[in-house]
Amino acid sequence: MIKIGGKLPAKFAIKFALFFIVIAALAYFYFTNSFENEAIEKFRYKAEVFSNYLEQNPHIFWMKKQIDDRDQIIKLMELNDAVYLVLEDKEGSVFDAFNIKEAENNFYITTRNNEGISQDHKIFRISLPIVANRMNVGKIYVGFYAFDIITNLYKKELLTALLSLSILLLGIIISFYLASISFKPLTKISSTLDQRIKGGKNVKIDYREKDEFGLLAEKINSVMNELDISSDRVESLNRKLKNVFRDKIHEMEFEINQKQIALASLRTSEEQFRLLFENAPIGMVIVLPDMKIKSANKSFCNTLGYELDELIGLRLEILFSIRRVGDSIWENYEPDEKLMNLCSKQVLMKKDNSIIRVIAKYDVAHDNYNQPKHYIIQVSDITELLRVQNELEIALEKANESSRLKDAFLAQMSHEIRTPLNVILNSVPILADEVGEKDEDIQIIIDSVGSAGKRLQRTIDMILNMSAVQSRNFKADFKTVNLVEELRNLVTEFRPLSDDKGLDLLFSSSTKDPMIMLDKYTVIQIFQNIIDNAIKYTKKGFVRIVIEDDRYNRLLVLVEDSGIGMSQEYIKDIFVPFSQEDIGRRREYEGNGLGLALAKKYCEINNATLKVESKKNTGSVFTVVFSRESNNENLNQQEKESVYNNH
Repeated sequence: MIKIGGKLPAKFAIKFALFFIVIAALAYFYFTNSFENEAIEKFRYKAEVFSNYLEQNPHIFWMKKQIDDRDQIIKLMELNDAVYLVLEDKEGSVFDAFNIKEAENNFYITTRNNEGISQDHKIFRISLPIVANRMNVGKIYVGFYAFDIITNLYKKELLTALLSLSILLLGIIISFYLASISFKPLTKISSTLDQRIKGGKNVKIDYREKDEFGLLAEKINSVMNELDISSDRVESLNRKLKNVFRDKIHEMEFEINQKQIALASLRTSEEQFRLLFENAPIGMVIVLPDMKIKSANKSFCNTLGYELDELIGLRLEILFSIRRVGDSIWENYEPDEKLMNLCSKQVLMKKDNSIIRVIAKYDVAHDNYNQPKHYIIQVSDITELLRVQNELEIALEKANESSRLKDAFLAQMSHEIRTPLNVILNSVPILADEVGEKDEDIQIIIDSVGSAGKRLQRTIDMILNMSAVQSRNFKADFKTVNLVEELRNLVTEFRPLSDDKGLDLLFSSSTKDPMIMLDKYTVIQIFQNIIDNAIKYTKKGFVRIVIEDDRYNRLLVLVEDSGIGMSQEYIKDIFVPFSQEDIGRRREYEGNGLGLALAKKYCEINNATLKVESKKNTGSVFTVVFSRESNNENLNQQEKESVYNNH
């Protein structure tokens, strides 16, 4: 909006007001300085009485001694209303003074640079140099009692200030009055223009005086009429163009949105490619159609030992050490033909001239004219892979040889040990019958031989069974078995052993369905080992076998004893072959540490799990969990694999 009626008169009035402020300030400072200078001249004249006296006696300053005729100075001070007098030599040192305490109270020393009234407005301070024979020999500081003169001086300054303020106020009033009168026509023109701007079409400037403002008002009215006519035409055109522009704008917005989406997708693709290219675990290099390297990622640089700056601009064939393919020269090949020759196992030259084996693949990026823009080559270092592959082949040959030797060893051991062992075991009963009860010592030896033979036979069987399981040569025979009946028979076999030790061997079953598909031989071996250990490591108390169902429709077999138990540290290694908690020659219990390890393997064959809980000197609980429902399919599949392996 136009604010001529308010701002311009105010600016005009402010300028005149500033002019009057300057005039009032100059008048004030002029008259106050005049009054102060008049007072200073009066007191300076009085101070010259002392300076004239001392200039006639310059020896006082030369000798730096006190004034001889001090009474004369005191009389002069009384006649001139002097309060203090201080004498200072040319080096600035005070050597004589009259009423020095009063001088110090009035800070006489500041009179060096500032003559005038003291802080309490009672003393007028003057300092004058003492000149003798055209030489500055010192300085005096004089203070005069001037309360009445200072009071009159302040009154004159106050009156001068009031007069200046009166002039200033009058000037401001006159300035604002003249401004309001002078700019009244402009205010009317500005008000009319504001109405037109707000939308008043037929409003005109009502000013009829025949002066410059009247001529200006007439011209403005004419211009506004022309503008009204033009405005009507423009509005008509705007209405016609509005619909056209609306359609075009919608089309442009759609195109812009599509371009922005395309650009965003392109930026995302470029960023993803850059991240994949730079951080790819395999070497990647971008090659121009002239086979010069444009860029390479970190993996490629690290593989060859080059910095990126060293690779850029380098020809690709230098790295691959390729100059000739067949009878044709490398340089005569087209780029695609050159790269096709690289897409195979190649030898790549590193910066230190060492070589590595790589597999190279490439892809082509085309420009808008479907011409090759650049090639992206992927290089995988297979040097270590080839070395490991070679080592694996050697290791496989050694493993096959070891397996062959192991099978031969086990077969030989099975024959060479079992054959004489069978002779020994079969001969023991015959010898026992021949000896009878005639010689108790020989009978004890024969029993020991039989027991040792059976122990040796069990150990050999376990070793051979463990070897068969670990080499996956064991042939499982899955059938539906009544587990309760099989375990009851097994308990019957162990009862004489438990009775000999005075143990209670208990058996109970609460299962509703004892029939389950499993490999009978391995399951019997599982519980033979567990029950045998329970009886072996229990000195007194009981061994309990419980069969029950759980809420997941699984069949559980618990073997609990009140034996010596196991430490928590040993439980971690309980299923490791040949592990025993009590080791050494002087161990209390016999065993080779294979029973539980073999039981664990047999559980895996039957898709069962074996758990153990134990506490030292309290007892142990072994739990075998059989799944009914997996479980037939899995077992059948194992049976099929077993049959397939046999064939």
